[in-house]
Amino acid sequence: MIFNLPYTRQRYLNFLKDDLLPEDFEICDEKVEVDFKSKFINRIVKIGESPSLEMNVYEITHQSENDPRISLSRESFRLLSQYGIKRALILFVTENHTLNYRLSLITIDLKWEEGTQVKKEYSNPHRYSFYLGPGSKTHTPEYYLLKKGRVRDFEDLKDRFSIEVVNKDFYIEIACLFTELAGGERTVGRRKITENG
Repeated sequence: MIFNLPYTRQRYLNFLKDDLLPEDFEICDEKVEVDFKSKFINRIVKIGESPSLEMNVYEITHQSENDPRISLSRESFRLLSQYGIKRALILFVTENHTLNYRLSLITIDLKWEEGTQVKKEYSNPHRYSFYLGPGSKTHTPEYYLLKKGRVRDFEDLKDRFSIEVVNKDFYIEIACLFTELAGGERTVGRRKITENG
């Protein structure tokens, strides 16, 4: 998968089926209707699902060229809420096919409040998103979405989108390079690294 190429649905379906999602990923092509008036979304298509991850995959086509993340995220949450879906991987693509697009992991967690009230807790859309296409920085998505292979479970997928995991791995890598340059000992997980410098 080459993340700095313009978006095509078929390339992503192949990537999701062959490289990223579990082998139970099923491709589909279902137009989705929503019961709310959307400010930006033109079309929603369910392009796949993974039963083992309890997750759907959507392609959402929108009309804004300026990547309206907050508005699109709100409307995505409304989509999930309308259909009772807790997890979705969404490809946000512009209608006029500008070259860049966004791959986002959206979740809704249901939490019980006092009594019998259910509270919906939404994930942070900025936290679980990669901006892709020509001119985008692709090192991080290549490492987390491609080089790590198929996801094992939903927590593994969530970690690959999580900025905390990305930052932790980044700082561990920097620390190891420093140890290599300056010398000394460093423990990473159960592995002990000794360098002369």
